[in-house]
Amino acid sequence: MSSHDTGTGDTGTAAVETGSGTGTADDAESGTVGTGTRTVRFSGLRSGSAPMSWGQQAIWKSINWLAEEAHYFNLARVVALPGGTTTDGVLSVLGELIARHEALRSTFANGPDGPVQRVYGNGSAAVAVHAAPADAPGPPDEADAQALADRLAATPFRNGEEFGMRYAVLTYAGEPVWLVMVVSHQATDYGGVRVMEDELARLLRGESLEPVEWQPLDQARHQQEGEGARRGRAALDHWERALSTAPTSHFDFPPPPDGAGEDDPGRFVRLRLASVAGAVAAQRLADRCRVSTSTVLLTAAAATLAAYTGHDRAVMLLIAGNRNEPRLQSMVGAQTENALFVLAPGEGTFEDAVRGGFLPTMSAYRYGEYDPAAMDEVHERVGRARGRKLDLSAFFNDVRMRDRWDALPDTGDDPEALLALRARSEISFIGSWARQDAKYFVHTPYCPDRLHLYLMADTHYLPVPVIEGLLRAMETLLVESVHGKVTPAEALRGLTLPTADRAPDSGA
Repeated sequence: MSSHDTGTGDTGTAAVETGSGTGTADDAESGTVGTGTRTVRFSGLRSGSAPMSWGQQAIWKSINWLAEEAHYFNLARVVALPGGTTTDGVLSVLGELIARHEALRSTFANGPDGPVQRVYGNGSAAVAVHAAPADAPGPPDEADAQALADRLAATPFRNGEEFGMRYAVLTYAGEPVWLVMVVSHQATDYGGVRVMEDELARLLRGESLEPVEWQPLDQARHQQEGEGARRGRAALDHWERALSTAPTSHFDFPPPPDGAGEDDPGRFVRLRLASVAGAVAAQRLADRCRVSTSTVLLTAAAATLAAYTGHDRAVMLLIAGNRNEPRLQSMVGAQTENALFVLAPGEGTFEDAVRGGFLPTMSAYRYGEYDPAAMDEVHERVGRARGRKLDLSAFFNDVRMRDRWDALPDTGDDPEALLALRARSEISFIGSWARQDAKYFVHTPYCPDRLHLYLMADTHYLPVPVIEGLLRAMETLLVESVHGKVTPAEALRGLTLPTADRAPDSGA
């Protein structure tokens, strides 16, 4: 592994100046043109190039697969600025963030020996300043800021030519009101975005921050040798053993007659279940089984999938943050990879499955960090041995960053109260896409007073009524398990299950 550090470490600077255009950085840039453009320049910082870290390689693969549709991965954030803040003050804070976090001044490209990250020690970032019209009835609101964020996020990043951040400030009567940031998922994952949001708030309050201990360049080096490399090899061995007996696909049944065509522009559909009852039930089950609510929700998603597709085990990929080490918790960078979760729900109740889901969950996250290229070789080797290509296209992602809901009603031991809450649950259409690299993707973001459970599925195999039925089945498992007993098969009553002529899972 090669690295060429030419900067001066932590002694560099960031300066703010008025400018026009998009900003430059020797041969990299970050910028977007608005009403006016201000430039944040940085110099004398650490620079270098190295192979991408494993997390960077993982998202690189997905971004390149989506190509012009890769804007799907862009992360948009809007920040209400405190009163008394000046535009220069906002730009100064952005300059400090850029200086602190090398991922915000990096480019990413394919090199002769594989994907490469390049960190710049000298360069600039452009910040668009959008001033409200003089006759505006009031300052821009959150909807205005979000609309601008959505526009900035609608274009994929040129990760080999521009830094992975776009910035804009909305002003009113000369005062900054909103900061808009759009982040390339190549630059960082959700964990890194949260680090930025926390540091941004603290810097705007005038706080001083400790230096960042660990950067993506350091992580890449760590993974090439010593403990990091050993951990990666252990993960590869674990996956190869598990995949040798797990179902090769959950979608090994003929597509239903009412399924979408393979070229349907709206083939992949996302629905959302909003359920107060589901959140209340998940907490009750977590307490009873002494597991996290994340384990409860994951088990619901996995058991429902296994029961619907007729497999005795569920195979799902979890989105592993891989930030357990303290030095990684303050790093801005792409660290997430897929973790392999295999669950045998058994013939018992859903509560039995939840109790059995704890150890597989811990095992999945333990082995969720590895070299993606080497993992591709594992998939190919196992597929050849089993005589069929592996189809690992079911996912679960809990992005709540907290295990409990803050504003749930107390239903006590009254089953009727819980059922009354369930009657208020709603399912909504969220969006559709022509291409996705998943056939069944469950995720849950935080909402203080209800469970938001999203399912994006391939309607070639799972038509929209089936997607809705699967979400309802997950809710049934949660709610009916609090005051009674229910199996995954019972939760699917009312849905016509697919049939397939297949060998048992242990040999398929």
